[in-house]
Amino acid sequence: MAKSIYDLLNDLQTETSVPEVTDKNGAVIRPHFGMVAHTFPRELLPTSEQFEDEASLLEWAKETGNLHACLQSGVQARVIDLRAIFKSYKKDEEWSPSFGQDNVDTSEWKVVKRPQKTDKEAVKRQATFDANMAIANAMNATKGITAKMIKDTLTASCGEDLANEIIAKLG
Repeated sequence: MAKSIYDLLNDLQTETSVPEVTDKNGAVIRPHFGMVAHTFPRELLPTSEQFEDEASLLEWAKETGNLHACLQSGVQARVIDLRAIFKSYKKDEEWSPSFGQDNVDTSEWKVVKRPQKTDKEAVKRQATFDANMAIANAMNATKGITAKMIKDTLTASCGEDLANEIIAKLG
């Protein structure tokens, strides 16, 4: 169930793609895998209203003693994003290190806007894409996770078409 960050911060309910783990004989050693529903504790995250407003988010981070950690997490996530931006290109483009560097040099930080509720399917598809792209980037940055594992996880999470689109963006 993909949804916007705003909806997630309101109800704290989510699903996370958990990969199947097998032993050397192929026996499943992780009995619960696939898309697994769970919740986040309220005290760990701001409300959607706090998230939407810069001053409120800053106040929340300070009041909870998480300002430094929030800033570090944001910078870490941005480094992952920049690496993905560096290697990404469209089918009709020719990638080179200078092309990738130009993409990184012109990238910008973006504020996450509350989605408009007018086109629910587009919002849902974008949220699904964004969530699965983040999963793919995290998996891609983790040693020992194969391309097949990434593809299988994405396919189970968002379907083959969107998984192929995300894999293509990974480079």
